[in-house]
Amino acid sequence: MPVGVCAYSFNTGYDAFELMDMAVEHGLAGVEFPPDDCLPDLSPASLARARTRAEENGLFVVADGGQVEGEMLRRLIPAASGLGASTLRVVMSGVLGGDRRPLSGRWNAHLAACRDILREMLPLAEEHGVTIAVENHSDATSHDMRWLCEELDSPYIGITLDVGNVLAVCEEPFGYTERILPYLNHVHLKDYTIHPSDEGYRIARCSLGSGVVDYPGLLALIDGYRARRGPADSRGQSDPEDQSGQSGQPGQSRWTGEITKTIELGAIYARHVRMLMEDYWAEYPDRDIRDLLPFLRLYWSHVRPGGEDWRTPREKDESIEALKAYETREFEESVAYLNEIGAVRTDSGAS
Repeated sequence: MPVGVCAYSFNTGYDAFELMDMAVEHGLAGVEFPPDDCLPDLSPASLARARTRAEENGLFVVADGGQVEGEMLRRLIPAASGLGASTLRVVMSGVLGGDRRPLSGRWNAHLAACRDILREMLPLAEEHGVTIAVENHSDATSHDMRWLCEELDSPYIGITLDVGNVLAVCEEPFGYTERILPYLNHVHLKDYTIHPSDEGYRIARCSLGSGVVDYPGLLALIDGYRARRGPADSRGQSDPEDQSGQSGQPGQSRWTGEITKTIELGAIYARHVRMLMEDYWAEYPDRDIRDLLPFLRLYWSHVRPGGEDWRTPREKDESIEALKAYETREFEESVAYLNEIGAVRTDSGAS
């Protein structure tokens, strides 16, 4: 099972090479990082140096981009290819906590605009053999994500499932995952604790296995689907020359059924989901209460006591040293948990 580490787990700053060293030290199989922030520049020499280091250590690479936008995609699709990454993760908006009110009256138009930009970029993605994997960035429901992929209908469009972020739109991980499985390309392993508020609830960062996500069950669901699908994409795409899950050549689909995963610990500031406010729902389609029951069951099974302190060191204005120790501890606890449940094997450095 290929599990790596994502740069966004940390707010204290690691470059691509430090992240690779961290992955190797902890027996992980890959890295995910934004090239703009974690490399000196996007020159061919810088990309080749990072790619060589990853290949020498047997690490997969996932590249991170920002919000869907043409200039960013034109710059980062070739950069991802230069890194040897077959996946470029992007997001659709800056919405946090599922709160679409800043886009009042414009959410559907925003989705359609993202679709149109992505469609325009598909020839470039195909040329470089890079799948654009759109993340549910605390904004999109499973139905939004599936609609986008069905509209574009291309092996070069997929989904980055952020497991924790599904809680921001009042969905639960299993149902969300089941609905988007045919388009799943990459997974952010994230966990949250849930804390009640007068307006709804907060989801607060924690190490994997310390929050609400049933990772043994969820990983079994994802990997069981991948095993049933086999090396070929369920949409009929495969590279006949390469059934190993490794990157193909530019101009070929690199989707061979492998679903990569990275540890991406949660936001350093708790996300406030104001679902008890009537106007919170204005940009959502009507939802049958029965569709909310799986999430409500999860909520009531895991909600923390009202007075519990959910704040991170950043939220408590503690020192950068305290923040770094906190992030390191959570990361190491997460690796230990994944090792305990058999998701990674730290003895061999492979998964």
